[in-house]
Amino acid sequence: MTEPAPRRCRDDLPFRRIALVLSGGGALGAYEVGVLRVLETAALRPSILAGVSVGAINAVLWLANGFRAVPLERVWLGLRASTIGMRWITLLMRALGAAVMAVAGIQTVLTLMGSPALSPHAIFVHALPERADAAGAVLDILAWVLVGLFGALIVRGSRSSEDWLARFSPPRDPMRLHRIFGVALAAGVIVHVVTWAAGIPWPHRFSATVLLVGSVVWFANRPGRAGDRLRRMMLRIAPETQGRGLWGSEARRRLIERIVAGGDPAALTRPDTHLIISACAIGSGNMCYFVNWPDPAPEFRERIANAVGQVVPLATVTEIIEAAVASSAVPAVFEPVRLGGQELVDGGVFSNQPLHAALADGADAMVVVLVSPSAGPAHAEREPHLLELGGRLLEIANWRNLQTELRALPPGWSREPGASGGAPARVCVVEPEAPLPGGPYGYSTAHSVELMRRGSRDAWRALAAAGWLAPGHEPTHETAHEPGGPPPIAPSTRTAPRA
Repeated sequence: MTEPAPRRCRDDLPFRRIALVLSGGGALGAYEVGVLRVLETAALRPSILAGVSVGAINAVLWLANGFRAVPLERVWLGLRASTIGMRWITLLMRALGAAVMAVAGIQTVLTLMGSPALSPHAIFVHALPERADAAGAVLDILAWVLVGLFGALIVRGSRSSEDWLARFSPPRDPMRLHRIFGVALAAGVIVHVVTWAAGIPWPHRFSATVLLVGSVVWFANRPGRAGDRLRRMMLRIAPETQGRGLWGSEARRRLIERIVAGGDPAALTRPDTHLIISACAIGSGNMCYFVNWPDPAPEFRERIANAVGQVVPLATVTEIIEAAVASSAVPAVFEPVRLGGQELVDGGVFSNQPLHAALADGADAMVVVLVSPSAGPAHAEREPHLLELGGRLLEIANWRNLQTELRALPPGWSREPGASGGAPARVCVVEPEAPLPGGPYGYSTAHSVELMRRGSRDAWRALAAAGWLAPGHEPTHETAHEPGGPPPIAPSTRTAPRA
């Protein structure tokens, strides 16, 4: 029995400078990994990689790993919200610390104003005749002041705890600390119950309080329905005490650094493949387009400036990784990232599909990967909490931006191949047929597997619809690649023509 020929792009594909545009979408970035596996199998290697938010991270990791999707698949299959720094324990610490500070402050004022022994009349007229009452009131005040200072330490330490957790919670086993904490919590419950039942002296009230708070923390970090319900409740009531973002960026930074180091970091600074990462500068409002080549053409700079943006060349791997971290700093969710003297946030807020940047760099065709249907954002009557409401608003903004970008394409740029069947379309749009499961913050293995499967399936369909596949290599649903294993057919050694 003869082996079937590998699926590949047509040999006469007329384009010389193909761009790949990867949009943002948080956990939906797993869909893009399925698309990258298809491009690898079809031996279509873009000359330009333009990425935003999670698309920027995927672009950096794909380029650093030699356009191989397997390292990305492994990461996404083990990815959890905690892996990228969305640790509910730090959010709870900040909320708890703020609550302790508030209660301590109120109790300090009430003790001072509610004690007759400390009134001006008692102090100056009677010269504190009730010394015992006065001393007790002063001790109460000092105790509440100490409690308030303890709450302030909790709030202050929550940021450093993020860095500590990012350092000691390995991405390969993101639930290790959760399991250790669960064992310690169970041991504490046993000690508490045994001492309580046997009448052994023990600080039972304090112990019960610690175990109750610890149980809330454990459930808040636990995957599954119970954890989801508790996190939704926390998002409705938890305040943000620092005003910069719910979480920091150290976990994302360390994750990207580890995956890049496992590949060829120097590939990120080689100008043969242009890398464009976009982020929004808070101070100026401009879109910053970070590029990995040293001498952007004046025409490129001018076209970016006309789109209210600026071009920032990067020279080192560290700078490129930091640009990817900045591009994925979702406002209010993650704190802004400082790079090149500017504070930056997620570029997808205002330009989630930077088609114009790829065009400005001389692209003559492009593959655009969307994580939501281009027909329009899915309708929802009511989002249950802050993150889902924010995700909904971003989805609407991204859809509006896409319509603007598509309408601004030059004449002759179309998603449809030529009427004669000989000319392939210049724009190949890979998009889901329906809203993807999980949403931007639904990090789980099950969601990642399904998203990569759909991305692979939709990529083959899009390449076929655009007329980019060689004759006889149209995909079928049965042969779609399942992530996590080898592709069904070995990839071709052909690469797309390049400038």
